[in-house]
Amino acid sequence: MADRMTQLQDMINEMASLMTNAIGVLQATAPPCEFGTISQELEDEPNCAIFAASIAKSAKNIEVASILIDSFPIEAGNMEQEVEEKMLENNTIQGEKVKELKGLVVESKDLVSIVQSKLSEISNIQMTSRPNE
Repeated sequence: MADRMTQLQDMINEMASLMTNAIGVLQATAPPCEFGTISQELEDEPNCAIFAASIAKSAKNIEVASILIDSFPIEAGNMEQEVEEKMLENNTIQGEKVKELKGLVVESKDLVSIVQSKLSEISNIQMTSRPNE
């Protein structure tokens, strides 16, 4: 199913590219004309027919691909169950990690208090070991 969707996206991108190229080429090569009228030069423009055929073919390919995609069976029930199971598993793992993190926070607070007490001891020893002036 994903491969078909990728193919459909590629076809849509190809059609967009064709339309963009058609507009650019026709803008550069088509003779000027007034709105509401079509000159003979414009009707005889060879690029018009080429781009029109390419865009029509691309549209037909997209239509065929979308019909094929619509004909595939939908496995929504199985997918929803898998997603729900995965979410429950992730919730369990998350709970375990939260407990682990809380334990680490408590441990780090204990270590900080030990370091602070040792620093205090060091500063007291340095203060008492200084000669009195």
